[in-house]
Amino acid sequence: MSQQKTQIPPHTHCKVCGKAIPVGKTYCSNECRESEIKSQQRAKRLSRIYTIFFVALLIIIVIMTAFTPKR
Repeated sequence: MSQQKTQIPPHTHCKVCGKAIPVGKTYCSNECRESEIKSQQRAKRLSRIYTIFFVALLIIIVIMTAFTPKR
């Protein structure tokens, strides 16, 4: 039996949905590009919120320990 190998043309995959796209492109459509941008903005905002929360928590802990009466 002879086996024929089918050639798959060079391609990459969309970062958002995974569809096959031509080499050199990152997204298959504007919708996927906009979706990725919104996702990155959400992640950046959440990271800032976590950072502010933990810094505030650290400041509160330092203040509480500084003003706690010593025995």
